[in-house]
Amino acid sequence: MLGVRPLRPGDPVSVGSYQVIGFLGEGGQGSVYLGTSPTGERVAIKLLHARFADDEQAVRRFRREAEAARRVAEFCTARVLEVGAVNDQPYIVGEYVDGPSLQRQVSGEGPLRDQALVRLAIATATALAAIHRAGVMHRDFKPSNVLLAPDGPRVIDFGIARALDVSQSLTTSVVGTPAYMAPEQFHGEPSPASDVFAWAGTMVYAATGHSAFGFGALPVVMHRILSMDPDLSGVPEPLGALLWTALGKDPRRRPTAEQVLGELIRTSAPPPPPPVAAHPRTAPPGAASAQTPAPGAAYPQTPAHGAAHPQYQQAPSPGAAYPQAAPPAGPRWEAGPQAPSPYRRPSGTDPGGVTPVTAPGARRRGVLVSVAAVATALMVGLGVWMFTRVLPLTELGAGPTDPATTASTGAGGFDAATTAVVNRSTKTGGTLRLASAYSLDSTDPGNTYYPDVMNAIRLYGRSLTMFKPVPGKAGTELVPDLAESLGQASDGGKTWTYRLRNGVKFQDGTPVTSADVKYAVLRSMDDAFGNGPTYFDTMLDLPAGYEGPYKSPTANTDSAIGTPDDRTIVFHLKKPYGAFDTIVQLPETVPVPQAKDTRDKYRYAVISSGPYKFDSATDTKIVLVRNPNWDPATDPNRKALPDRYELQYELPAAEARTKLLNGDSEVGSPIPDLDSANIYSNPAIKNRTDAPIGTRIRYLAINPQVPPFDQVDCRRAVIRALDLTMIDRALVGGLNQGGQIPNSLVPPLIPGTHALLPGLTPSGDADAAKESLTACGKPGGFTTTYIYRDTFGESAAAQAVQASLAKVGIKLQIRGFPIVDFHAKYGGSPEYLKKANVGLIARAWVPDWPDVESFVAPLADSREILEKGHSINVNVRLPALDTLIDTARQELDATTRAQRWSEVEQKIADEALLVPLSWERTLLVRGKKATNVYVNPVYAGYDLLTMGVS
Repeated sequence: MLGVRPLRPGDPVSVGSYQVIGFLGEGGQGSVYLGTSPTGERVAIKLLHARFADDEQAVRRFRREAEAARRVAEFCTARVLEVGAVNDQPYIVGEYVDGPSLQRQVSGEGPLRDQALVRLAIATATALAAIHRAGVMHRDFKPSNVLLAPDGPRVIDFGIARALDVSQSLTTSVVGTPAYMAPEQFHGEPSPASDVFAWAGTMVYAATGHSAFGFGALPVVMHRILSMDPDLSGVPEPLGALLWTALGKDPRRRPTAEQVLGELIRTSAPPPPPPVAAHPRTAPPGAASAQTPAPGAAYPQTPAHGAAHPQYQQAPSPGAAYPQAAPPAGPRWEAGPQAPSPYRRPSGTDPGGVTPVTAPGARRRGVLVSVAAVATALMVGLGVWMFTRVLPLTELGAGPTDPATTASTGAGGFDAATTAVVNRSTKTGGTLRLASAYSLDSTDPGNTYYPDVMNAIRLYGRSLTMFKPVPGKAGTELVPDLAESLGQASDGGKTWTYRLRNGVKFQDGTPVTSADVKYAVLRSMDDAFGNGPTYFDTMLDLPAGYEGPYKSPTANTDSAIGTPDDRTIVFHLKKPYGAFDTIVQLPETVPVPQAKDTRDKYRYAVISSGPYKFDSATDTKIVLVRNPNWDPATDPNRKALPDRYELQYELPAAEARTKLLNGDSEVGSPIPDLDSANIYSNPAIKNRTDAPIGTRIRYLAINPQVPPFDQVDCRRAVIRALDLTMIDRALVGGLNQGGQIPNSLVPPLIPGTHALLPGLTPSGDADAAKESLTACGKPGGFTTTYIYRDTFGESAAAQAVQASLAKVGIKLQIRGFPIVDFHAKYGGSPEYLKKANVGLIARAWVPDWPDVESFVAPLADSREILEKGHSINVNVRLPALDTLIDTARQELDATTRAQRWSEVEQKIADEALLVPLSWERTLLVRGKKATNVYVNPVYAGYDLLTMGVS
């Protein structure tokens, strides 16, 4: 038997009912012994270190966590036979695998090749998928935890690291092996995506004999993992492309274990299919640097490991915590980005980032988007050598032969709900269920900025105005809600008056008054409510130093909001503003009776002014039932078809998606990029799928403070050279249909005729770009620096931009920075951009609501520039444009105002300073029983307000 030494004094002779017959090894968690069961079966006994038993409660939690490991399917894993404790010292008994570890095999015999490597990758991915399906994370996947048995590889020690990390009293050390740990693990936020990262690192070792990030002291390894690209030299294709994706620093962009397995099976089956995607790859030793791709290269290459890449030269200090957009509230079985919020703070925030951009003097933080578990996976059979395909969606009860699917689809089809109502019905009753992997910030109307929560708030709260609940562009039109009509402006647009509808009542039957609306707006200004926007704080003519009714209870706020009678409310602004109706649609104007305000607890018992009221509420689930005091005669916008809503958040993504596909929920989370191919390939699912173009864009800011971009023709040369098709494919990893190739900065969902950007084409025009270079005195091209956030998509897109511009002689030095620092120190700091001679900056943006002002003003108003960082506008400095913006903002006539904003758009396009790269799509699936379904253009999801249940 391999590696077994005799017992020594001090070794146990038995553990529980198992006899100990030899010593196998020792690690950071404990000692491993060879033993025999009462029936004579050889077993491996891991006796955990005594320090893990110091906390009695922790031991109980350990047992509960470790027991979960026993649910894992046996194929490709070493079975867990027993979990227990002897003298309060925990132990785990598992199947004994008589074979070397992958670590020992590779170090002794060299890397695996050809089919041996493929079989190992498939077997270990199968094991990891099974572990995740059982609700277990491995947390310490590495070569020494893969044993090469005669009948196939086995993964061991799954769930143990999770069990050991359940209490701070158990250990204060980082759990895992540094060379194979994902960036987020150093920040204490592991997820199954971290296991995928470790699996990919293990496969790199199997294929090459070296670590993807090298070995050495912990600070050195951390620095490489957090800041550098993996070294994949020597990894064969197509495995290398998949490993590159799985080693992405952003856990939201990594495939799940089941997606990895599906791709391995697909690419290993004859005849060979196309590669996973045109992912950027590490160049082999001796290859040319990525700074100058070879002409005609199909895809840009990344510098070889150790190359003098600018990203390496200015990487963050060792040990820098890897950013997370929001800390998870619970286990995240599939990590991925939530659909970006269409709401922003007044000063704007770059979506996908984590650092809020707060205007000077703003008192509270901005919440951008929640990062929740949204990527899910298809169920995959464990018998890898018996199955040669990923199980189709039909095996989840959603295939073409499913009669329920056929019956419920009815009129509709792919993308039908983006422009029309699908499955129309007047049927009332039933329970509409939402199963979401997203997080809630707050159900309190005065303390939220999440689009999915704002979607739900309209069920129990009524703001003064609202966006019309209809599909398509018509859904961006404002209509009165709690108010009888849109606002009446006076004093040149500084005063806005609204009259409440007669007969509107709270759930207890008391009338809703203007004082309730005023109180709601004022309370939202308190620092205790840090999640919401600050428009009212900055726009209203409030008394100096006002901090809300809790801290400033005696302040006279009539200078800001007047209530001359119970049904009239008057807002007084500091400056004229022509689109104030848009501001009062925010949920901050949902009325709150002061006597019922329970401050931070109000979120659990909001007093309803809409058709539904709270039956129960927690941080993850809301149950709504009918409000008996809602009068439909006062509410032309709501039909209130269901009797009950059950809105469940923070579900494991696999569970949320299974509920949606199987018909156990009517609404779910958007489908992530990595899953979209499976959706598109199944006709029954695709027929109830929508992929709307939203308001989120990726764009490029060209910095005129850095020569030669002080010349407009040099800026136009960049625009004309860009291959948008390749860039878009890079942004989404080539794994779905991608976004929409743009021709203007403002996407088509936003009303108006938008200024086309001259010279922007899907594939680029090298000849036209060279003409522009000649016109600006740079016929041979020039060199400049391009910076981006160090995520998989943006890194790949940077290299796609690099390849595009190289064709016309523009050489890019590309440099990625951690998300946590990007806005504050680099991409949001005009001072840094000028000092570092940065000419191109990768950006992303989502407006607060779908109109031109909300879209372009934060990007182009030079008065919003914050020189030292956290600035959204980093490059547009045009006083004439600022004057146009002011004129548009103050215009009261809607038609004239739209014309003024068109002039603003045209001026931005003419100056060639902001270049759209992609209009992004959201992939949604309609529930089987959902009726009256359409995509709400404001909230980037299905409209909960109009839906019913068949």
